[in-house]
Amino acid sequence: MEVREKMTQKTEPKIEQLPSSAKAVFSLLGDGKPRTLNEMVGRVSFSPRTIRNALNRLKESGLIVAKFNFRDARKPLYQLKTA
Repeated sequence: MEVREKMTQKTEPKIEQLPSSAKAVFSLLGDGKPRTLNEMVGRVSFSPRTIRNALNRLKESGLIVAKFNFRDARKPLYQLKTA
């Protein structure tokens, strides 16, 4: 079972209340692969600022986590929060 499928059952009410940009970012992270902001910019049709705001909303909702990026400490890695 994919990470996205597991998360969907627990997070449906929270996701419905978020803006479309946050839903798009959540969907992008659904494969379980950690990504930086710059990696997400090319994959969704929102500006970097909008994606940054979506990431903040998702973090505040407890749906994603930001992890330290050992390759570049200036760019955190974002991924779905697992149970």
